[in-house]
Amino acid sequence: KKKKWPENLADFFELPKELLLNLPRITLAGNIQLHLENYGGIIEYSAELLRLKIKGGEIIIEGKNLAIKHFAGEEIFIEGEIRSLEFQ
Repeated sequence: KKKKWPENLADFFELPKELLLNLPRITLAGNIQLHLENYGGIIEYSAELLRLKIKGGEIIIEGKNLAIKHFAGEEIFIEGEIRSLEFQ
């Protein structure tokens, strides 16, 4: 598969691809905290389900007592019992 020029540039300069390609970056602490960078907005939100827009699709987080603790710009911080994480 042929790479696109931003991906080649990231490889050449050994830069993280999420910087040049605007890919989501997820930091997960166990199953109780999630920090997501480079997301595009909230599609759906409840204590059991959170759907977030990302480049090329969405991330679906299922769990119990999910709560958005902080969000600003392209970052969001979620706490609760995270049971699954899915890309669509």
